Amino acid sequence: MSSSSLLEIKSNDKVWYITGASKGLGLIFVKKLLAYGFKVVGTSRNKQQLIDAVGPLATPDNFLAVKVELDNEESVKQSLTDSLLKFGRIDVVVNNAGYGISGALEENTDAEVRKNFDINVFGVYNVLRNVTPILRAQGHGHVFNVSSIVSFVGFQGHSTYSATKFAIDGLTEAYAQEVRPFGIRATTINPGFFKSEFASNELFQQTNKIDSYKALHDVMEQSVKQVDITSRGDPAKLLDFIIRVYQTPEYESTHIFVGGGVYPLVNSKIDKYKQDLAQWEPFATQTDFDDYKSTTNY
Repeated sequence: MSSSSLLEIKSNDKVWYITGASKGLGLIFVKKLLAYGFKVVGTSRNKQQLIDAVGPLATPDNFLAVKVELDNEESVKQSLTDSLLKFGRIDVVVNNAGYGISGALEENTDAEVRKNFDINVFGVYNVLRNVTPILRAQGHGHVFNVSSIVSFVGFQGHSTYSATKFAIDGLTEAYAQEVRPFGIRATTINPGFFKSEFASNELFQQTNKIDSYKALHDVMEQSVKQVDITSRGDPAKLLDFIIRVYQTPEYESTHIFVGGGVYPLVNSKIDKYKQDLAQWEPFATQTDFDDYKSTTNY
């Protein structure tokens, strides 16, 4: 391992607030942060499950477990109040909680889609709406919204999950501009496949199947079988990467793709964007009124 890949913890005198902390990436993040000496607030729908999962690394001095229903704004607000009562401040927010549903768009019911958006998108809104006044009053803070490679490259069979993550990237980009004057940074972390319970259990939830999509179902079933093989990312190293970004305030990034397999996908999509721009720019830029004179600088 090269020296440039080793993480140096510059200071562990920080308080991290992490949603979806009782399993998957969130649990790994909590355990490693505690091992590094940080203070952590972890949220879960099941407080005792979270406490049991974290185990002996947690002490009354370094860890607070809170029960939170992310689609309930009062529940989120109370968890932040509890965090301040316990630790006095919040330095880093990691909006990690989320899940996925699978299947063709036609197979996803209205109720399933709305529920997925409630947690993956509106849950993030609830956290940001209520943590921002805290960070603004402090004059500092960093928000990490855990997104996905599917926020940039849509995968067939995962249209709803992709849509929630596209939304996260858009709201983060706008939010980052709004709060920058207050000393608050905001970043999406867009991972590829990292080994966790999420990849093997939750990304492939599907309750309704239409026979016409059998070929798609076969592809998705094969993906489930291969997920442990294709999940090449180490969640512990992902947490180290997030810490590195947090500790590098002089370089501000709104969207960061992470994982050994994602950059070819991202670059391929960028190339396609460039091709589309070149193809259609001569025609697409001729759609203004003939007498329009622009006075706006974007």
